[in-house]
Amino acid sequence: MTITVADLAGVVYSAGKVFDGLRTGRLDTANFLRSGSTHGINSRADLALLEDLRDAVMEVLGHDGDIDADFVCAVNSQISRSGPLHPGQLRTADQAIGVQTRYGRHTPTALDQAGLTAIIESALVTGDDVDAALNLFVDIAKAQPFEDGNKRTALLVANRHLIAADTGLLLTIPVDDTNPALADEFNDLLAQAYLDRNPDAVKELLRDQGLLEISDAAE
Repeated sequence: MTITVADLAGVVYSAGKVFDGLRTGRLDTANFLRSGSTHGINSRADLALLEDLRDAVMEVLGHDGDIDADFVCAVNSQISRSGPLHPGQLRTADQAIGVQTRYGRHTPTALDQAGLTAIIESALVTGDDVDAALNLFVDIAKAQPFEDGNKRTALLVANRHLIAADTGLLLTIPVDDTNPALADEFNDLLAQAYLDRNPDAVKELLRDQGLLEISDAAE
C-alpha cells in the first residue's frame, strides 16, 4: 500500500490543533496536504506550521531504515524549522527547558545521543506494534529532547513505526471539533504521564480515541 502525505491529514490536523492552536480547518488542512492549496489558511503562522508538518511527514514517509536517534533528530529538524534556533539539535542542560503543567513543572534531564537511543530502544521492547508506537509517543514527548516540537516529533516517529510495521493504522491526537473536553482530557493525562502520575492512562486514551485506519485518517 502506497501511503501519501495526504493520508496523514488527520495526524497533521490533530497535532496542529491540539499542540499549536491551528486555526485552519480539517478539510482545508487536507486540501493543503493534497494539492498545496492555501485556501482557508488565514495566517502566516498556520501556513508555516502546516509547511513544517508536511515536510516532516515527507521525512517520515521517505525513511526506510530503523527508528534511531538520527531519524528522530531529522524529523525534528523539519517539524521545528520555523521555530527554535537549533532545529533538529538536542537541547543542552544549560537551556533548562521544561513544561509547565497543571500539576507542576516538568523539567527532564537533557539527553545526548546515547540517552535518546536508550529511550527509543526501551519503547520498542514489546511484542505489540501499537504498544510500541504509544510508548514512542509518550516517552519521547516526556523526555523533551529538543528546544521545540517535541510532541509533534514524537507523534510522527510513532506513526513511522506503525507504517513500517504495516499495521494499517495511524496515531492521531484525540480531538473533536464539537467537544473540546476530549483534547483537554488528553492534555491532562499527558501532563500526569510527564510527572509519573498514572502514566498508562494517556496511552489508553490514545488507543481508544487516537488510532485510525489509514483510509479514515485522511478524512
